[in-house]
Amino acid sequence: MGIVLSSNIDLQGGLPLDSRYGPYSSTTVANNSIVTANRFVGLTVGIVTGTTTYNGLQLTEAEDGIQDYWYFSGITDSDLIVKSGGSGDSGSSGSSGTSGSSGSSGTSGSSGSSGTSGSSGSSGTSGSSGSSGTSGSSGSSGTSGSSGSSGTSGSSGSSGTSGSSGSSGTSGFLDLDGDTVNGVITYDGDGTGTVESNLTFDGITNNLLISGDSVQYGNIYQQSVDTTITTNGNHNLISLPTTGGSSYEFTYYVNEQSTSGFRTGKILSAVSKNGSNNVFTDYSTLDGTFNTDDIVFSTLISGSNIILRATTTNSTIWDVKVRTEILF
Repeated sequence: MGIVLSSNIDLQGGLPLDSRYGPYSSTTVANNSIVTANRFVGLTVGIVTGTTTYNGLQLTEAEDGIQDYWYFSGITDSDLIVKSGGSGDSGSSGSSGTSGSSGSSGTSGSSGSSGTSGSSGSSGTSGSSGSSGTSGSSGSSGTSGSSGSSGTSGSSGSSGTSGSSGSSGTSGFLDLDGDTVNGVITYDGDGTGTVESNLTFDGITNNLLISGDSVQYGNIYQQSVDTTITTNGNHNLISLPTTGGSSYEFTYYVNEQSTSGFRTGKILSAVSKNGSNNVFTDYSTLDGTFNTDDIVFSTLISGSNIILRATTTNSTIWDVKVRTEILF
């Protein structure tokens, strides 16, 4: 006998009321989870296919939804089939409509009258013939006179002077050396140009790429070094002029190959106006993986140059990368 309730039930959980509903990932899992003693004909379970998302025990998303299955005609495993709606009674066929009557034939249109022929144009008049010149009269026989002098010929019209030839035009474009795609063209000063392979500009991404180790723009100069140190002692990595005094910034990265110890840092160095003295400070990160105290950086003045030096005190191999920026 069922439990009699005087009002509805307020469910505030994120799970089915009947735990036998599941849902399950397949009918096999459903049959294995619900013992025969807990089944009845008409018991409905949910089967989930595709990707699902759970928040704890709460099913919050099912890619292909949930398909209802039920124990249709028994409670054995094979009785668990897809639940589908029953078919309704077929409606009676409607009566055939009557055929419509044929329309009457239309009357033929009258023929149009023929158009009149256009009049012929009149013939043009013939031009009149020019009159014939009169014949000269015969001269009377006179005494023989002296021969007259011949008349001068009439002068011809004078020819115009010839115009000077125009100068040859210059070629429409430079003769270029190189075929690098997106390479920037530079002028060589002799009427030719070069397609630079280390200086390219991509108009689609608006990226200017400089492949060399040095760049200067305005009063700022940049240079990079990538090297490997294999021996102990002092190693001069970069040498730059100190004329006029300036500020130097060396950003470095080191990695010790055998221990994989690594760090990055920055050395700030200032040079006096006469270029004879410098001061520097090394700011660096903590060591990564292993201690890197066996490599130390410093700057020193040598003649008219400032030198970035790395000093190593062990027999391991160091990979060193340095980028320099100078403010003149």
